[in-house]
Parts: sequence; C-alpha cells; structure tokens
Amino acid sequence: MRVLEGVTVIDFTVGYGGPFCTMQLADFGARVIKVEQKGGDEARRRAPLKNGHSGYFASVNRNKYSIEADFSSGQGIEMVKNLTKTADIVVECFKPGVMGGLGFGYEDIIKYNPEVIYASLSSFGQTGPMSHIDADDSAVQAMSGLMDMTGFPDGPPSTAGAPVGEGLGGLNAALGIVMAYYQKLLTGKGQNIDVSMLDSLFGILESPVLFQSMLGIQATRCGNNDAATLVPYDTYECKDGYFSVGIASDSGWGKFTEAIEMPELYQDPRFESNEKRCGNFKELDPVLRSCFKNKTKEELAKAFSAAGIPNSPVLSVPEVMGHPQLDERGMIVELRDPGVGLIKCMGNPMKMDKTPPVYEKAAPLLGEDTEAILREVLV
Repeated sequence: MRVLEGVTVIDFTVGYGGPFCTMQLADFGARVIKVEQKGGDEARRRAPLKNGHSGYFASVNRNKYSIEADFSSGQGIEMVKNLTKTADIVVECFKPGVMGGLGFGYEDIIKYNPEVIYASLSSFGQTGPMSHIDADDSAVQAMSGLMDMTGFPDGPPSTAGAPVGEGLGGLNAALGIVMAYYQKLLTGKGQNIDVSMLDSLFGILESPVLFQSMLGIQATRCGNNDAATLVPYDTYECKDGYFSVGIASDSGWGKFTEAIEMPELYQDPRFESNEKRCGNFKELDPVLRSCFKNKTKEELAKAFSAAGIPNSPVLSVPEVMGHPQLDERGMIVELRDPGVGLIKCMGNPMKMDKTPPVYEKAAPLLGEDTEAILREVLV
C-alpha cells in the first residue's frame, strides 16, 4: 500500500511551486485531481516545448489527473464544488482573494466540507502588507536577502540557478499538508495552511540572520567562500574546470595541506587555526588557488577523498544527469508523456523502504479525465 493511498487532493495550482507541492503527494499515492480553468495551466505553454507540448509542465504534473472547468458557467462551478465536497485536501497557489472570488476560498469550502485541509502557497503569504502582491521567484529571492548574498563582492546580486523559492515553498507546503493530515487522523479536524515563498527562503538564511541579530554584522556576497567563518571552504579553478572543497574544523587542516602536497602551510603560524586562516585569508587564498590550477579534478577528488575531506568537482547538468550516483538513487526517471513523448525528469529524493514513490503515469493532457471524474461526482 502506498502511504497516501485513498487520499484525494483537489489541485488548483499553476506554474511550478504549487504543482511541485502536489507532485510530492501524488508520488506517494494521493489521487491528485488538477483543476484547470478553460484553456489550461499557462505552464502547458512554457519552454522547453516538443510536439507543441511543454516538458516543464510534464516534469511536475506526473501521476495527476486533469479536469478542465469553465468557471464562468454555473455548470463548471457546480462540478468543481462537487469535487471539493468530499476532498481530503485542497491546494491553491494564487494571491489572497483569487480563490475566494471564484467561490473556492477556505471559508467557502469549510461551509460544506468543514474537515478539509486547505493549503495556500503564495509569494508573500495570506497576511501582511504585501500579501496582495503576486511576485515571481526572482523577485522573492531579491526580497528574502538570498540574492544580496549570492554572487561575488565586486559583482551584482545574482539569482540562484534554480527557482528555489518556488521549490522550497512547495516542499514546505507538502510537509505542512502531511502534518495536518496526521493531525486530522488523530482528531478528525482539518485546518488552513498558509505557506509563503518569502518565508521559505528567509527561513534558511541561518548564519546571516544570527550574525546580524547577535553581533550587528551584515553578511553579503562573498563568492563561493565563507571567509568570515571557515577557511579553506571554497571553489577553486583547476586544470580542467572547477573544484569545491572545504574543512569545517581545525582537525582537517593538516590533511588538507597533505592532499594538496603543501605540508609547509601546516607549519605556518599564520594559518595554524581557523581563526587565523580567516584573518589571513588574503595571504592564504592566492597560494591555494595557484596550487589548484596545477591539478585536475580527478587528481583532487582522489587526494581529498583519501584524506576524508568533503569535496566535489563542479559538474554541469549533463554531467550530473549521467552520474552513476544519481542513477543508483533513481533520481533520473523516464516517463512516456502523451504530449512530449519519452521524457527524462527528476525523481523524488525521499527514499522510503516500505512506501517508496511510484511513477505510474505521466502528466495528463488538458481535461483528459473530465468526463470520468464528472461521472463520479454525479453518482
């Protein structure tokens, strides 16, 4: 039995963050019914496209069912209302007021389904002076403090290479839903869940928030290093690319110097402790960079791994997709999508030995399940 088998989710989400949330539930057995307004989720038209269909949409809407509803008609409204009457969970990702305007806000649904779990994922949350604003992932990264910390000191702020606000927001929403469902099993009562992308990003800033609140020190862009707290801890250019390595305590410093064949650094009093290495970063850093440029990624990986020091070459997306570690972990999933065709997408990172994720079906075509589900709710 799959862990969420028998759980019905009505999915009003669009784009990436909300569908990413409901995909987590679908992967573990929930029956996720994606309700799309006439014309479908805009993500169906987002690149990359093949055969006129979106791989972007296909990647986060697997294992779901789709109905197309005309919210401008009484019949369409009634159909969706019938779906939500017996749903265990409802998920939406619009700015506050949108779902209420359609008649499917939390206060609307609990009138006839008082035990429902209702989750909202939005840019800034359901409360606060910015709750009415809808923003994209880049804008939320900018406001969260994350963008100001990403990049190099002499360059502009930069976004992360992936939509981390939407992804992390979606994961937090999924976690909240599962916890609320557990509580419902104990008490019979549902609840309203409010997750924002901004809160999700701010919630992972850890050290910068503590440095500011405890010491009044503002953390900002430092490239790939953390020279204020740990040295060496950086990404270095080598003969055939870039290499990431670092130590988290003084006990690893001697092994580090041996791995790069520079034991004299271990004897240098300027670098004998992490505190001194941080203070003398400008003297140490060019020495290390010069050393790394003379070695290949393979040589460095072999030396640091033998020394027990965490390390990795910087891999491109094609390289990591072909890596045996991800293959062994089942992180590349092949699905036969009815629109795109054979597609390789990301697997689910949660490995559960009794109730693993299941990839039973690709993303649905727009409204392909409307008639079948309509017959169910009219019975």
